[in-house]
Amino acid sequence: MSEREILRQILNRIEQIQYLLGREFNRTITFTPIQEISMVTLSAGNTATFATTPIPSTSVPVPANIVWTSSDTVNAPVSPNTADATGLSTLVVFPSTVAAGVSFSLTVSYTNSDGTTATQTNSFTTVAPPSPDVTGFTPILQTA
Repeated sequence: MSEREILRQILNRIEQIQYLLGREFNRTITFTPIQEISMVTLSAGNTATFATTPIPSTSVPVPANIVWTSSDTVNAPVSPNTADATGLSTLVVFPSTVAAGVSFSLTVSYTNSDGTTATQTNSFTTVAPPSPDVTGFTPILQTA
């Protein structure tokens, strides 16, 4: 075998390894913990934004393959975040009837092109809504 043929085989092997590594790096293995990012209280009448990041961070998931679910579709239903084209965030729209202390889980899952699935689940609890802002006062009266 000539030196040229040996180098061609080595180059072929390197290209195969690059292909396999590239496939692996584009595969989403898991997600970072889901975080509430809009920093509103998880309470009645509010809409909170939750987000995650794929692991490895170099992977680029196809947004159509990302699925967000809630364990409580009545008190903490998920809604698509149309402002985020990546699919890596979702909204939870809390109805005005949700009570403080309701626990729910959010799950994000993704199916890779090779059929493997990456999933992350985190739990959250609703709280009492903040008291309303002071908007004024009654007329001042002399009391003594």
